Amino acid sequence: MPDFEAERPGERRVARVLLDSSLPQLDHLFDYAVPEALAGEIRVGHRVRVPFRSQQRNSRGYVIGFAARSDFGGELQPISEIVGPVPQLPPELWRTARAVADRAGGSACDILRLAIPQRMVRVEKQFLAALEESCGATGTAEAEPRGGGRDPSDPRFSPSVAERETAESLAAGERFAVLPPHGPTRLGTGEWVGAWAVSLARAALAVHALGRSAIIAVPDYRDLDQLRDTLASLGGAEVLRVDARQSKGERYAAFLRTLVSKPCIVLGNRSAVYAPAHRLGAIFLWDDGDPLLSEPLAPYVHARDAALVRASLSREEDAGEPIGLWFGAHARSVEVQRLVEIGYVRAGAPARRTRVVHADASVAPEAFAGRVPDFAAQQLRRGIADGPVLVQVAAPGYSPASVCGGCGERARCASCGGPIGFRSPGRGSCRWCGDAVAAWACPSCGNRSLQQRGAGSQRTVEQFRRQFSGFRILLSDGDHPHERVDSRPALVVATRGAEPIAAGGYRAVVLLDAERLLGIESLRAGEDCLRWWQNAAALAAPDGIVVMASGGGPVVRAFVTGNAEAWLREELRDRQALRYPPSVRVASVSGGPSEVERALAALGELPGVDVLGPAPVAERSGDRARGADGTPNPSPEPGRYRAIVRFDYSLGDEVAKRLRAALVADAAGASSRAAGRGARGRARHTALRLRFDDRGVFDG
Repeated sequence: MPDFEAERPGERRVARVLLDSSLPQLDHLFDYAVPEALAGEIRVGHRVRVPFRSQQRNSRGYVIGFAARSDFGGELQPISEIVGPVPQLPPELWRTARAVADRAGGSACDILRLAIPQRMVRVEKQFLAALEESCGATGTAEAEPRGGGRDPSDPRFSPSVAERETAESLAAGERFAVLPPHGPTRLGTGEWVGAWAVSLARAALAVHALGRSAIIAVPDYRDLDQLRDTLASLGGAEVLRVDARQSKGERYAAFLRTLVSKPCIVLGNRSAVYAPAHRLGAIFLWDDGDPLLSEPLAPYVHARDAALVRASLSREEDAGEPIGLWFGAHARSVEVQRLVEIGYVRAGAPARRTRVVHADASVAPEAFAGRVPDFAAQQLRRGIADGPVLVQVAAPGYSPASVCGGCGERARCASCGGPIGFRSPGRGSCRWCGDAVAAWACPSCGNRSLQQRGAGSQRTVEQFRRQFSGFRILLSDGDHPHERVDSRPALVVATRGAEPIAAGGYRAVVLLDAERLLGIESLRAGEDCLRWWQNAAALAAPDGIVVMASGGGPVVRAFVTGNAEAWLREELRDRQALRYPPSVRVASVSGGPSEVERALAALGELPGVDVLGPAPVAERSGDRARGADGTPNPSPEPGRYRAIVRFDYSLGDEVAKRLRAALVADAAGASSRAAGRGARGRARHTALRLRFDDRGVFDG
C-alpha cells in the first residue's frame, strides 16, 4: 500500500488522541497505549477506536501525536483498532482546526467534521488500488510532475509576466484585495462566464504552475460552476471539487486525493478552506461579504476568518511554506476594507466598471406610471431591441407586504407576529411560519380585508407583461432559477443573487427597490446593497448601461459615482466610534439567566471589554427569525437571555479562553446534574451557547 508519509510511533508507545465528540468538556487530548500489534501500522492522523470510560464502550478519535511517556498516573488503556488505512488528519489540518476552534471558543472536532467527509470504504479501496498502481514499484504516494505543478502535456494555460509575479507574491505569503473587471467573457469552449471567474482562475493556475496547490472557496453553486468551466477551458491543473452537491463517495474521493503529495486546485464552498492540499500556496476567496460563506454550524466560523488563521499559522517557525491570500469581490466587505486600512492586505487597483446612471431620485416610486420610471423604461426598451436586459427586484413572490384595509396598519401573523405577504394574487400567508391568513382580522380595528403593498418578482413580471407587451419576459428567483440566458431579446426579472448570466452581457441593467433594501434593519444594509448592486452591474455588456431607478443618500451616491471605497472608509470610522464590528470583535453569550451571568463573571474586569445586556433573546430558528424585508421576529424565546460582549482584537485569545472555560464548566455541570437525577438533562433554552463574530448580532 502507498505510504502517506505520516509520522510513525517508533519507540514512543503513548498515543495522544482527540476524541470525536461534541461535548466541550472532552475537547482535549487523551493518552492511550499503542499495543504491539498496531505499532508497525499506526500513524499520526489515523482514525482509531478507543475505549472510553469502560472497556465495553468504544469511541472514535484521531491520533494527534506520540509520546514516550504519559503524565497520567494510572494504567493507560490500549487503542482498540485503526479505522481505515489512510491517515485522514495531517498535522497542518490539525493545527488549523485547533487554532480556528480556539479563536471561536469552540471544539476542534466541530471543525474537523466540516473538513473531513464521511469515510466510504468502497471508495477508499478503489482510490488506494489506483494510487498503488500509479506509484508502481516505488511504493510511495509522491507523484509530483517534473517542472512544478503544471502538467507540461497541457499547453492551454500559460501565465503572463504579471500573473507570474502575482503568483510568486502569493506563494511568498502576500495578501491581496482585488476588484475584478465587470462584464462577461466567452470561454474557448463556448460558455459565457463572468470576467471575475477568468481573473481568479488564471491567478490560481499561475500559483499551481509554481508547483504549489491553490484553494478556491466561493459562496454558491453558480459561482462554482463558472469557475469549474473556466478552469476546464484553461487547463493546466487537476481540479478537485469539494462541495455539498457532490455525492458522499465523490466528496470522499476528492478528499483522499488532497492527501496525496501532488499539487492541485481545490474548488468548493466555505469548508474548502480546510482542505489538506499539498504545498498549499494560496487561498482564494470570492465575495466574502456573501452570508453563505458564514458557517451555520458551531462554532460558526466564517470562511474568511478560517483562511486568515490558516495563512497566519503558515508564517510560524517550522510551519513550512507560507500561504498567500486573495480576496476578490465586485464590492469589498467592511472586514476586508479594515484589513486594507491597517495595511495587512494590499488593495489592487479597481478594474473596468460598467457605466452607471441615476434616474430622478426626487420622484417617489409610487409616482411612477409603471414599475420603473420613464428614463429606466426607455433604457430597457433600447436595450431589449438588441438583446437581453435585466431588472433586479428586492423580494420574491407577488407582494412582500400587506396592510389592514381599514386602518392601514402593517398586517402581521396572529401565530408568530411575522409579516403577511402574497406569493400569488389572493394567497396571503405569513412569510415566517407560512400559515395561511384566510381568517385574519386586524387586532386594532377588526377589519378583515388586506391591501397588498410593494411588488415582488412575480407581480413585477405581471406588470411588465402589460408595459412591455410583445417581448419575451423571464423570471429568475428561488422558485424559478435560471443560470444562463441566451443573447436573444428578453426582459429578465430576477431577485438579488438569482440573476442569470447573459450571453454577451445585458444591454441594460435596471436596479429597483433601493429604498426597501436600504431600509432593512441590519448593520450591514449599506454594504449588502453595494454588493447586490455591483454583482448585478457586473453582468452588463461592456457597452451596456446600469440604471439606479430610484433612491438617494450616501450609499446610492457611492454606487453611482463608483466611489464605494470612500463610503467604506467612512463606514469604518463610524463603527469605530460606536464600537461596532469589525472595528471590534463581538461574541454573543446566550442561555438561561444564571448561565449567562456565570459566563460574564468569568470575564472579570478585562480592560477593552464591554458587555451589552443580558436581555431576552428573540427566537432564531428558520424563517421565523427574520423576514425577507429584514423585520425581526418580536417574539422572545421563553427563558432565554443573551448578552453581547465587545472586545478589542488583542484580547480575542483571552476572551475566547475565559468564555470557553465557562461553557465547559456549564456543560460538565449539566451532565452531572442530569446523571444525578436520571433525567435527560436541562431544557434546551437554558444551555449556554457562544457565538463569536456573529454578523447579525446588531440587526434590528
